[in-house]
Amino acid sequence: YQQCFLLLSLNYLPSAGRLNVDIIRAKQLLQTDMCQGSDPFVKVQLVTGLKLVKTKKTSCMKGTIDPFYNESFSFRVPHEDLSEVSLVFTVYGHNMKSSNDFVGRIVIGQFSTGPPETSHWRHLLASQRTPVEQWHSLRSRAECDRVSPASLEVT
Repeated sequence: YQQCFLLLSLNYLPSAGRLNVDIIRAKQLLQTDMCQGSDPFVKVQLVTGLKLVKTKKTSCMKGTIDPFYNESFSFRVPHEDLSEVSLVFTVYGHNMKSSNDFVGRIVIGQFSTGPPETSHWRHLLASQRTPVEQWHSLRSRAECDRVSPASLEVT
């Protein structure tokens, strides 16, 4: 499984009860479409406990495996719910003919998929109001299902 990476910035504004997510860029994504590279987009899902609360998507970047998104999303998360929240980031290659191609996924928050995600979440909690930027390695579907209950495909 080839390593694909996603650069994310997170910050939390306790006074407003807002969790801000910046999807900055991705690199070395799997080429999902043989003829014109990939058309990747990122789906970000806010999960509280194991309940899907909200889903947002970046735009689709045509014909690249190293997309720059620089897109910001904001989720309403009351401070008392912060410990139960997970953000599920799933990268797909847009596919006109069939369902979108799964590229990789990570989970940050209560059910983080690994130490880098856990450490990013801890930094976010420790340095509220200050954006915390970090690269993450995307995981395959099987890896995610093994390590994080929040990564189970919620549609």
